[in-house]
Amino acid sequence: MKFVILFLSVWLNDPNDIALINTYKADAEQSFLAEDFSQAVSQYKFLVDSLNVNEDAIHLNLGHAYHQMGDTAQARTAYNRATLSSNAALKSIAYQQLGVISKSNKNLKESLTYLKASIKANPDNSDAKYDFELVKKLMQENQDQENKEDQENKEDQENKEDQENKEDQENKEDQENKEDQENKEDQENKEDQNQESDSENEEQKDQEGDEQEQDQKDDSSEKKNQDESPSEEDPTDEIANKSTQEKLSEMNISPEKAEMILEAMRNGEIQYIQQQKRKATEKKDKGKPDW
Repeated sequence: MKFVILFLSVWLNDPNDIALINTYKADAEQSFLAEDFSQAVSQYKFLVDSLNVNEDAIHLNLGHAYHQMGDTAQARTAYNRATLSSNAALKSIAYQQLGVISKSNKNLKESLTYLKASIKANPDNSDAKYDFELVKKLMQENQDQENKEDQENKEDQENKEDQENKEDQENKEDQENKEDQENKEDQENKEDQNQESDSENEEQKDQEGDEQEQDQKDDSSEKKNQDESPSEEDPTDEIANKSTQEKLSEMNISPEKAEMILEAMRNGEIQYIQQQKRKATEKKDKGKPDW
């Protein structure tokens, strides 16, 4: 931005005051051109605050000095006072400077508003027109960038939602497969348990059958033993034995000798019986008589 230093002559009643004011104006101009902006600010403020100089050019130049120092807040104040000027060219420059400050602060919409006011105040301000077109172009680029980012964000969001939906579907399928597998395993376990239970029942039935059969065998064996066990001694046998002993005693034969005689008799009977059995089984010779 090309700064324009404006000086207006002020005629006061006291020639001494006029000389002092003109001296400070000249000194402030020299300080600004020498880029001693701090000194220029002090000199312009002395004119305004101490010498009560209320000239639009002084406020505009003070704004320029503050702006060069980087104090945009104080520069805004000075430029805003300069926009009240009835001088169209000076007013246009003040609005233009406010637009430049807004542009530096990334507030392009506000900057465009100030620059429009600058061009309206002085349509011949070519610098203001250039700044206006520049800010307008930046706004369009920013809008395009925002639209592009919005589109990218929208696509990213759609892709994210698609991915989430895909993951949800996969998780749902995995869960269903897991549940199906668990149900299948539960069914198989249940069938295995039923088979095991049936097998146990069959074994128990077989065991009960074996026990019942063994009980029947034991009962049958017990009954047989009872049948084979000797019955109580018949009293007649006791009487017979007693009579035999008396007879043996009369015959002067001891019981031991009598036992030996009886044993020999039993053996003889057995041999006789066996001989009879052999004779019965021998075949008769047809050529011999039956006798």
